[in-house]
Amino acid sequence: MRKTTICKTDMNENIKINSLQISVVLPSYNERENIVEAIERVTKTLDVNLMEIIIVDDNSPDGTWKLVEELNHPKVKLIRRINEKGLASALATGIEKAKGDIIVWMDCDLGLPPEEIPRLVEKLENYDMAIGSRFVGKGKDLRKGWITISSHLINLIAQLFLGSHIKDYTSGFIAARKEVFNTVKINTKGFGEYFIEFVYQCSKNKFNITEVGYIYGNRSGGVSKSTDNLLIFLKLGFQYFLKIIELKLKG
Repeated sequence: MRKTTICKTDMNENIKINSLQISVVLPSYNERENIVEAIERVTKTLDVNLMEIIIVDDNSPDGTWKLVEELNHPKVKLIRRINEKGLASALATGIEKAKGDIIVWMDCDLGLPPEEIPRLVEKLENYDMAIGSRFVGKGKDLRKGWITISSHLINLIAQLFLGSHIKDYTSGFIAARKEVFNTVKINTKGFGEYFIEFVYQCSKNKFNITEVGYIYGNRSGGVSKSTDNLLIFLKLGFQYFLKIIELKLKG
């Protein structure tokens, strides 16, 4: 497994990870087909270390929020947003409300397997942050060829301009110690470019980062917000490129 070491901090000294509580943030919009399975798999995977699953739903027309309400799951906290939308702002909202020692976030479409969460969390014994990466170790991206090629390309550009020590700048799958967010906040504007900026800023602030290889699969059900429409996919890719250039120019 390949590691990315930036600058070791003393944040994690003498910490026993298995004694810490975990908050998992799941942003959702029209995820009715996946949300119940996502909740069940996260709960089973983390067991006693799970403090809460925070679902931030942007008033999904398919009634995802209503289904979550009806579950009445003891570990689930639902935030239904009526007047605000967007992936990055949903994550920022969930992180702000999280009470766990460790915060994990991921999509709830199950392309990111919840069973990989413990592998990220255990790295926080010695690191401040662990990124689920498609580009290290045994990591893979099983989606359509043109999607994976485009993802490789944007990450190569990010490595060229922002530093090659991080291989997956567009992962969206991460575990971090809550203290990290006292220093680095998520930019609430845009879609996936928030992750590029967040990881880059954590790097600049000398947090200790590692990447853990995992296999990214196709979504379990429903429609992707980014890859099922070519024009939207190209637009997002261009926005990612602009974000990389912006960060580089700011230094």
